[in-house]
Amino acid sequence: MRRGDLIAERYELDHGLGRGGMAEVWCARDVRLDRPVAVKFLAREFSDDPEFLVRFFAEAQSVASLSHPNVVSVLDFGQFEDRPYLVMEYVSGGSLADLAGKPLLPERVLEFIEQAARGAGAAHANGVVHRDLKPANILLDDEGRPKLADFGIAASRGGERMTQTGQAIGSPHYISPEQVSGQTATPASDVYSLGIVLYQLLTGVRPYEHENLTAVAISHVDSEPDPPSAFNDDLDPTMDALVLRCLSKDPEERYADGDELADAIASESYLYENEHLLDIDDDVPRRGVGRKVALGVAALLVVTAVAVAGMLSSGSRDPAPATNDEPSTEQEISQPNKPKPSPDSTAEPSLTTTGSSDSEPKEEPAGNRRADSRRSGGGGGKPAPGDAEPEPEPTP
Repeated sequence: MRRGDLIAERYELDHGLGRGGMAEVWCARDVRLDRPVAVKFLAREFSDDPEFLVRFFAEAQSVASLSHPNVVSVLDFGQFEDRPYLVMEYVSGGSLADLAGKPLLPERVLEFIEQAARGAGAAHANGVVHRDLKPANILLDDEGRPKLADFGIAASRGGERMTQTGQAIGSPHYISPEQVSGQTATPASDVYSLGIVLYQLLTGVRPYEHENLTAVAISHVDSEPDPPSAFNDDLDPTMDALVLRCLSKDPEERYADGDELADAIASESYLYENEHLLDIDDDVPRRGVGRKVALGVAALLVVTAVAVAGMLSSGSRDPAPATNDEPSTEQEISQPNKPKPSPDSTAEPSLTTTGSSDSEPKEEPAGNRRADSRRSGGGGGKPAPGDAEPEPEPTP
């Protein structure tokens, strides 16, 4: 591709925006409407796979039918010099990858994920699953509004299956357990990926970090993540319920689709999924406290409730037997030597870049932050400087 090339007698290439292993993206000018657009050219090797091209153009047509403020619009598609291409709206505000690792208010993070989930929900309602959601594929417009890009491209050719070299078609840090196991991606798979993004924006780290991508992918199947509040002392632990439900190994235990996740954020229903966490003493240290502690507290409350119910009523039914809530995986993946976690949380390489992903991250707009007393003043809040510490209540 060269500057000045005219695609379909309409899109004049101006300058490159980014290049990855599967595609390169150019900024172009729509000479008919006199507006900027982004043109993504897939690598030439994909032109030799007729079955892939059929699926690619069919999915491009499906995504082009979507009209949602949180989805990057697909305007046109075709082939140029045997290169399949997509023409999309030009989004100039960077992506969530630019904000990963930056200090963000939890309220602002929830706004990002709620809107991204709305975009995913619109796709799910039309039978489209993204399959490669990650910060670099969640673009930001000039107003800071998230817009999902790259629907289905990375997964259309056989899905995110691992190769012998330990690489994956897709993004192993954000892939769902069922995709690692070779199962079909569903809307719940996108919810899992959004949960990883939510985790990263809240804590500055991803839940699974290893020295090679194979170990990262396997961790999605057989490792439980630490709660986000273990990495952020200022994070309300009630947020853990929202994130950990998104990251359930069993797709049926997650929010069913993007709209259900967005509704949970908007209604704050996640605050009551683990309501007992609201009463945890602020002075109890949370760093390093795993999920077992929260589950132990829940189990204790259940046992207490059953005992009280037994004393207050006679002839009541026996309590249901305890069950193992840990999800199981049908397909076992063996890994002889799992590497130790790496402290380095590098950015996931992007297949689509419509902004300058290598530039300095942008500060979040202050005007977009919203104050929410229930989130900022919940169980994980800390006293403001100068405030008196509450006296601990005597233990009976």
